[in-house]
Amino acid sequence: MWTRWVWVFGMVAAGTVLRASDTVGPFMGTVSSSSVQLLYRPSADTQELCLRVFDSNQNLIKVAKENCTAERDFVAHFTISGLQPDSTYQYQIERIDSTTTVLIAASPAHQFTTASPKRTGNRVVVSFVSCVDVEPTKIWNEMQRLNVDAVCLMGDTPYIDSSELETARSKHRQFLQMPDLARLGQTTPVIGTWDDHDFGKNNGNGLNFLEAKNRTRQAFVEYRAHAMYGNGREGVYHKMDLGALEIFFLDPRYFSQTEPSPVDDCQPTCFGREQWDWLLNGLRESKAIFKVLAMGAIWQDKKNTETDDMFTYWYERDALLDFIKEEGISGVTLLGGDIHVARHLKHPDRVGYDLHDFVISPGHERTITGLDVYHPSLLWSLVEGRQFLTLTAETSGEMPELIVEFRQPGDQVNRRIVLPLAELSPKKALGDSEKERRAMWDFNEGFQNQSLLGNRIDAQAHRGVSIETTQQARGGAVRFERSKGQYLSVPRSFLDDNSAAHTASLRFKCATLPGHGTGDRSFLLESTAQGKISNTQAWHLSLGLRAANDPNKVNLQLFTVTLQPAETPGAAPKPLSQGPFDFLVDRDLLKDRWSHVAFTFDSESLQLFLNGSLVVTHPLPVKGPAAEFGGLVIGGHRSGTGRNFDGWIDDVAIWQRLLGKSEIRALSEFPIE
Repeated sequence: MWTRWVWVFGMVAAGTVLRASDTVGPFMGTVSSSSVQLLYRPSADTQELCLRVFDSNQNLIKVAKENCTAERDFVAHFTISGLQPDSTYQYQIERIDSTTTVLIAASPAHQFTTASPKRTGNRVVVSFVSCVDVEPTKIWNEMQRLNVDAVCLMGDTPYIDSSELETARSKHRQFLQMPDLARLGQTTPVIGTWDDHDFGKNNGNGLNFLEAKNRTRQAFVEYRAHAMYGNGREGVYHKMDLGALEIFFLDPRYFSQTEPSPVDDCQPTCFGREQWDWLLNGLRESKAIFKVLAMGAIWQDKKNTETDDMFTYWYERDALLDFIKEEGISGVTLLGGDIHVARHLKHPDRVGYDLHDFVISPGHERTITGLDVYHPSLLWSLVEGRQFLTLTAETSGEMPELIVEFRQPGDQVNRRIVLPLAELSPKKALGDSEKERRAMWDFNEGFQNQSLLGNRIDAQAHRGVSIETTQQARGGAVRFERSKGQYLSVPRSFLDDNSAAHTASLRFKCATLPGHGTGDRSFLLESTAQGKISNTQAWHLSLGLRAANDPNKVNLQLFTVTLQPAETPGAAPKPLSQGPFDFLVDRDLLKDRWSHVAFTFDSESLQLFLNGSLVVTHPLPVKGPAAEFGGLVIGGHRSGTGRNFDGWIDDVAIWQRLLGKSEIRALSEFPIE
């Protein structure tokens, strides 16, 4: 029984007092339903340690021995397997030498609980925090009060910013020695990944920190008790399965820029081939209800000069999300840190359902207001310090739920989101056309959107624009009067970030056409920046009419804005305006009659369809996916007024895929008066 021993923590032998800077732990690491990882550094001395594990009846059931050596900075790593699931154990650690055995770590507080393998019928609570330095904070006490099942350190935990091994080791020791965190780690798994500052270099990647990353990885491995560390030689990616919840801890640092991307050999990788295959296989095979893809970097564009976000590697990010969608994997959420701002984004229908994207930062008090930037999917943000996040997988009810809480010490909950599994599951009951139709305004009874995205993209009327029922047999149509500067606005984007392929369709009837010999232009639609009217370059979707040199023609003109490939390897892409792309139409074909127009975008070309027929293909001079945009103007251009349409517009729709020629022809054949 462990209680028979006299606890002499702080001494390894009679008369030998440990220095505070020497001792780290014990710290729990990865747990599973049958095993646990644990680390302990009693002193800066070579010695042999023995870990003893006792069940709830104080019966000794497991013994493991490890050596503390200078090669691993005197840190002992223990692996205990063959345990019972969802069971609590106590443990103690002894020092063994040739003459005596001394108990150096034993207390009723030294215990752990294995994970439950049950996918349903239980409750798992996990906390996440990033950007924490060696300084007092009440976050660890709050996590202990909440009785979380695991603590996830999501990078910049701590700040190392050095290429020297001994500096990295020292910073890790100081971090784990913080009393509140040390007390929490005796019983609660403390695991995670790194970001740039604990990787060792601000904005660091696998190439610009090539000579030092093995040293900082060595210190990370020494001071984390994980079941795996990357591929065993490189990287630090790993995962932990807690039954209802499985967390994939990704490493966007070690391999970045070091080899071609597994999804595009013309671009540099972020994750590297081995991590990429590991992640896809793990997601495909996961049996957990909820899966979290967690890393220190963020999944979107930081919009600063740094390149350590997944916007720089948009092709790899989008291929991953496409894989989740194509495989029909449910229950996925994203998590990042790094930017000293907490954020919640919801990417509409991105993986067959809305994809929630959480950013939790900072754990210290130093915020960066300049990184609280616009994104079309942003729902909420908070620029305050001392923040952490909890994810609760509650699967005991009829419908499993993932409960997300942005927290601060003092039991303060700043934002709470409840995500039923049904909302994180593919919408299988709908047909392909309905599932991929991102926007639809039929204007039969108002300006409401009729697609899956619902009222988040309802159109808003400006300057008295109205719906008339006399012009369209199938219902209403919007009447725009150019002289009044009328238009509709849509406050949010409806396509995937950096969409690679989509289709837009609408009907229109001109009351007047741009006059020959004038510079008149009138826009049927144009996308906007930041969900509001402005002149900002964000017209990825742009379709309008303008006068042509031929008096009998009108120019049906397209523009677009795409991502321009990085000028140097590893740099972030930039938006590139492309166009105009012209097509001349007989004026008589557009005068006093309804027309149907559609255009497709496939990252290589724009195709324009008029009244069901493909009339022109415009190759893009520079190939690339869509640049970011935040909303839409219908009946005008991005500034709202000045180039407004004069006439009627109806049945505006956008699909997140290329429609085929027969589908577009069918759209054009509805009876119209």
